[in-house]
Amino acid sequence: MPKIVDERMREATRRRIIREAASEFARLGFDAANINTIAEQAGIGKGTIYLYFENKRDLFLSMLRFIAQEHIAAIRSTLAATDNLQKRLEHLFRAFVRLAFEESDSFNVYMSALYGVNRAFKDEATRLMRDYIAIIALILEEGQTNGELHCDDIEAAALMVLSLTESYVLSARVLGQTEQEINQQARRVVQLILHGLSTPVS
Repeated sequence: MPKIVDERMREATRRRIIREAASEFARLGFDAANINTIAEQAGIGKGTIYLYFENKRDLFLSMLRFIAQEHIAAIRSTLAATDNLQKRLEHLFRAFVRLAFEESDSFNVYMSALYGVNRAFKDEATRLMRDYIAIIALILEEGQTNGELHCDDIEAAALMVLSLTESYVLSARVLGQTEQEINQQARRVVQLILHGLSTPVS
């Protein structure tokens, strides 16, 4: 078998393990998750998983890093579609909605690593948060350069945008709103956020 095919197969298996791990960790948390169950769900032998990951902790950390790369890539791709600040923040909002619904296991694992049962891995999740903030800060800086925003503290504003977006999407989902319903609110939510950012602090 050619080496390039072998490497692709190995990477495909690794991704399958990580996706099954996200499902198991999202459902049970780190401590209760069973690495043998993850291997079985991924369609590989129980011992085979150790050819890819040293132990359960290594698998969890690899999964968080994979989630980070996937989320950041998805958000960057979404934001590249426009250079208008309002539209870019709407795209950001909708990217979080998509992650919350279509990649719910990985999104839930990330959130639980930051705030919930998997807090032993908070440092890794915090790196992803910092990446989100850096992307949002860049968007806001470009908006300020283009005269679309007037803000004294870009970093604080970026953290506020991230916090409001995440908490809004999570709360709306808890309240039973559908992906479509939440997406329809993107424009209004972003307008309110931009109004708040542009209002002078007295």
